[in-house]
Amino acid sequence: MSLELIKEAVRLNQPIGEDTIQTIVENDIIVPDVKPDISRILLLDGESWIDSAEVATDKVLISGTVRYKILYVSDDSEQPIKSINSSTGFHYSMDIPNTRQGMQCRVECDIEHMEYEVINSRKVNVKAIVSLAGKTTDQIERLITQDFDGLEGIQVLRNTISVNSYIGNSESSCLVGEILEMPTGKPAILEILRSDARVTAKDFKVTEDKIDAIGELYLSTLYIADDETRTIQYMEHQIPFTQPIELAGVNESSYCDLDYSLGEVMCEALEDSDGELRQLRCEAMLSVYAECFEKREVELVEDAYSPYSRVSIEKENLILQELVSENESQITVKEAIEIDEDSPDISELFNVLGKLSLSGGEIADERINVEGVVVTNVLYLADDEDEPVLCASREIPFRQSLEVKGVSEDMGLGVEMDIEHCSYNIISTKQIEVRFIIGLKTRVGRQITVPVIVNAEEQTLDENRLAQQPSVTIYFTRQDDTLWNIAKKYYTTVDELIMHNELEDIGELRGGEQLIIPRKL
Repeated sequence: MSLELIKEAVRLNQPIGEDTIQTIVENDIIVPDVKPDISRILLLDGESWIDSAEVATDKVLISGTVRYKILYVSDDSEQPIKSINSSTGFHYSMDIPNTRQGMQCRVECDIEHMEYEVINSRKVNVKAIVSLAGKTTDQIERLITQDFDGLEGIQVLRNTISVNSYIGNSESSCLVGEILEMPTGKPAILEILRSDARVTAKDFKVTEDKIDAIGELYLSTLYIADDETRTIQYMEHQIPFTQPIELAGVNESSYCDLDYSLGEVMCEALEDSDGELRQLRCEAMLSVYAECFEKREVELVEDAYSPYSRVSIEKENLILQELVSENESQITVKEAIEIDEDSPDISELFNVLGKLSLSGGEIADERINVEGVVVTNVLYLADDEDEPVLCASREIPFRQSLEVKGVSEDMGLGVEMDIEHCSYNIISTKQIEVRFIIGLKTRVGRQITVPVIVNAEEQTLDENRLAQQPSVTIYFTRQDDTLWNIAKKYYTTVDELIMHNELEDIGELRGGEQLIIPRKL
């Protein structure tokens, strides 16, 4: 007859597949009629973001946007520095086998390289190499057998496992915006050349069924001043934000992982009460994705048998993702950047733009080794009428090695990096010192397989085998023997083996020990 299995449900977020690819996004940018001709490109950079990612059969359909930001020297002496911002969409179909509708997916994108070709003074061809990293998962519920009912005298071997029970995920988007005042002493705005934004001071607070994502939008703005000489000026602002994310089942003890993503950032100069453009309205589209787990200790039945009948057990493998280690650290990267000898001298620094690129990450000898590059663009004002603004570009390598006990090469490594702070100063007319503080977060995980009982049936014992079993068996233990396996083989119990053999230490049997096993039936 069938036994009744007492089970507990565990919710898991099962990995299905992942892929990383590169795609080229190309666009022809036409200079607007209101702007002067291009004489020389000073700086080309930009941002990218994912607009949507939909799961189909064995595929993830991706739509995204690349925003190109061009700062150029014009052929108009009265308007020497100008800028162009242009956006273009892209679509890509990523192949991930075993993916189907109803599953979840996450896609991250980053611009690895940008280049341009000036076709003529009114047209520029731009190309961006965009890396896409996609991952699909499936939320499943697995039942774990915790006990048996319906059979008297059944012997049960229990084990406790640690499970990251999946609570769920949620994404919340909001418009982070504020009307900002000009810093004291700065001249009014004639024209905004470019704005750069990034999310800093990331944190979160978890309460019942809600996560509050906390941070600051750091904004740097380069603009032409409304003064006699139309000087180029630079200003910084911080906009704090708190974005609530609703997620049923989350609480203060939950483990949460948040991902902040910036979309399009718009900045506009506004008039103050005196009619001067001394205010800046900023609006940035921010998305925060939260994924939450609950760490649970779950007791399961590893094996079972009966001394009075035969129990047929059916098992299936339960695949679990176990978090082995999570570490946060900081890396300080400092470098003296020398401009080319034939370039004009530095008069004033406007901004230092830093972008992180991960070169590699590995686990070796219980250490996590991470290597990367800070792609650095230094914008500065020069004492030269023909070239008033210049850009010095450098790649600054860095390396971090962390000692983490218990990690090994066969485990999976995840690395997240973020520029938390940037400072700079002029050492000389040809040299600039830059300093970046990089926040580094590493996670090490492994996949473990746990056999779980999914079905059990009681069957009659083999009477012939019972008749052949002597009234007392003298058994000599082998190296890998356990009391459980011996008791199961001879249709007795662990307690009876301990009693008949007056065992005190039952933790581990040594090979060659003698056990007396009376026949139970």
